[in-house]
Amino acid sequence: MLDAWQVITLAAASILIIALWVSSTYGRQAAVVMLALSAITLGCVWIAYEVVPVEAWRRDNLLVGLVIFAIPAAAGGLLALVRARRRGCRLDRQSVVYLALLWVTPAMLLYVSQRRPWGGELSNLMWWAGTTISIYVLVPVAYARWAGQSVRGYGLSVAFVRREGILIALIAPVALALAWFVSADARFQEVYPFYDGDGAGLLAFELAYGASFIALEFFFRGFLVFAGQPVLGVYAIPVMAMSYCLLHLGKPLPETVASLVGGLILGYLALRLRSILAGVVAHLTMAWGMDAAVLTRS
Repeated sequence: MLDAWQVITLAAASILIIALWVSSTYGRQAAVVMLALSAITLGCVWIAYEVVPVEAWRRDNLLVGLVIFAIPAAAGGLLALVRARRRGCRLDRQSVVYLALLWVTPAMLLYVSQRRPWGGELSNLMWWAGTTISIYVLVPVAYARWAGQSVRGYGLSVAFVRREGILIALIAPVALALAWFVSADARFQEVYPFYDGDGAGLLAFELAYGASFIALEFFFRGFLVFAGQPVLGVYAIPVMAMSYCLLHLGKPLPETVASLVGGLILGYLALRLRSILAGVVAHLTMAWGMDAAVLTRS
């Protein structure tokens, strides 16, 4: 079992490799910004797990959630201001609304989805899945209608499969192998699966669980990346990955740190392919594979 320093060091090495690719593809400045935001994120993770355990005081506290997600929103706002100044203009209303949604949406989602309105375990988990799906879908759709953008433009294309379908074919086995490997860690066995029942209840939950990950990809790799292009350019990806990682605070440390690396990889993939499909396949395979692996081991 890797300790916190080893996990963070491994993630930092992975991010450096990603930065080399970003530098050659989008330029040195894009790589430097990505490294800077990644370093800030890893610092926040370290504090949340090793200094002041954030889950002890974040849960059920909307104000604390707003403080946490103000970090990526502030980073995005600063980058947007710099970009606007270089073009000799001010931030427009569309940019301000996008940055506000980047800030408020994940904090509101955590607060609402973690309510426990009913007594049963399954009913509360279905509340979590239902509210998660609703918020992740309705916010981008409302923004698209308000901004005059196409919802389909938020990565809902699958046209790339014909020319790069091999990528999708490789994602699933890699994700399954990774799920089996990390499922041996006691930290993951304590968390997954969320629902420990069986029969129809387990099937219903796993279907809702999978749907929540499709909605999550639509919001993070779809909306935040593609609606973020006019506001932040390629910087929308590390800002998105920062927010995505902070959403995982309270999960096992390796998962939280890996979410930063995965968020960057899936974000750049979505931008290159103009599609969230790679992220959907990776997330569904990893989520269902983790539950199956933990249940098999137990």
